[in-house]
Amino acid sequence: MLSIAIAFLIITVSFCQQGSNSDASIRGNGKIVTARFNETDSIYANPGQGWMSSRFPSTIKYIRLGWADFEPVRGKYDWSKIDNAISSAKQKGGKVAIRIMTCSPHSSGYYTSPKWLFDEGCKSFEYLVGGDDPTSGGARIPRIEPDYSDPIYLLRHGEFIKALGEKYDESSDIEFLDIGSYGYWGEWHTPNPAPVSVRKKIVDMYIQAFRKTPLVFMSDDAEVLGYAIDKGAGIRRDGVGSRWHEQNWIGSAKYSAVKGMEDVWKHSPIVFEWYGNYDYLLKRGWSFDSAIVFMLNNHVTVINDNIGSVPSDKMPQIERLSRLAGARFILNEITHEESVGKGSALTINMNWSNKGAGKVYKPYLLRFFFLDSGNKIVFTYDSGADPLSWLPGDFNIKETIKIPSTVSQGSYRLAIALVNKKDYQPSFHLAIDVPETNGLYFISNVRIF
Repeated sequence: MLSIAIAFLIITVSFCQQGSNSDASIRGNGKIVTARFNETDSIYANPGQGWMSSRFPSTIKYIRLGWADFEPVRGKYDWSKIDNAISSAKQKGGKVAIRIMTCSPHSSGYYTSPKWLFDEGCKSFEYLVGGDDPTSGGARIPRIEPDYSDPIYLLRHGEFIKALGEKYDESSDIEFLDIGSYGYWGEWHTPNPAPVSVRKKIVDMYIQAFRKTPLVFMSDDAEVLGYAIDKGAGIRRDGVGSRWHEQNWIGSAKYSAVKGMEDVWKHSPIVFEWYGNYDYLLKRGWSFDSAIVFMLNNHVTVINDNIGSVPSDKMPQIERLSRLAGARFILNEITHEESVGKGSALTINMNWSNKGAGKVYKPYLLRFFFLDSGNKIVFTYDSGADPLSWLPGDFNIKETIKIPSTVSQGSYRLAIALVNKKDYQPSFHLAIDVPETNGLYFISNVRIF
């Protein structure tokens, strides 16, 4: 398979003199190899980004469930729904993202939080929503919301979130967790608001229980958003597509007191969800095109796919959003000496682009592979460049690789891969017109003498 991949690799070899503008030093026969590559149109299932759906290649399965689903009896936990979702996602090489709700207008019955919570005396509010507008709730039936200020709620829900963290914070199968637990659908809006101090306690439940799992905070609560950001949380906005949601965002009066909101994407993921499906947006007179632009301009990492059926003439925009969500790395060009002596240094210059709307948040490294004529990896070299710093735009990387003196003379294939520092995690696909073979991209040849 490796030889087949190389057969499709097209490189340009330029014979440069000492006065060349190449940064590579001249050794051996003085020839410089230049290989150039083009971006592909492909949509990749790269870890931790893209759509949470089966519409496009994806690595994230999203579940949003009620507290009562997991703790039907106080202190007796049933994690089967999460474990089943993990099993299903793993079969496709993916992970699970989770939100816990304590109140849901789409619940099939009265309770989203466990009945025993209210039997213990937790104060509550009854509500009646739903009906014709599918985004306001399901069937118009009475439901119950806990009083989030009640000490019983804070105690018992804190115990539950702690148990959830003990079960899953060490798991490599959880992509991220919404900081839910408050308001309708866990979206942090309710007609019965608790004091800011109480809401911060709910954020702290998650911060304390999940020290390794990425967290995202629902942006509807502008009063607590800055607190969650300071704790390292990313941002999630549900309701993209409505004019109100687009107008009330970074720089608006609603968020004027939230410091650092515009820079959250540089260290934590940004998650968006559509307000409703395409027909609903159209019925309300909202702009589908504007929503696409909003997400890309705000450095989207992940999109929850509830847009439904989209007309064929709008699919190119959906595909573009999928391609550009998160990071999209392209190796544009590489130059190096055609030959280098054993024990000497090979200088490699690379020009890269990140054409995505965002960046990566996982611990990747750029690894070089030297393979012999039998496609056996003879040695590797890990770049000192940090992919976490590869923001949208162009950048150059220069590497000086010392060739081991024990390597045999001969011609070697040079390959690269963006690998996760945690070996059990998948590599990151590059958007270049080079066939990928076992995670490697064969980009050039080097002669060692």
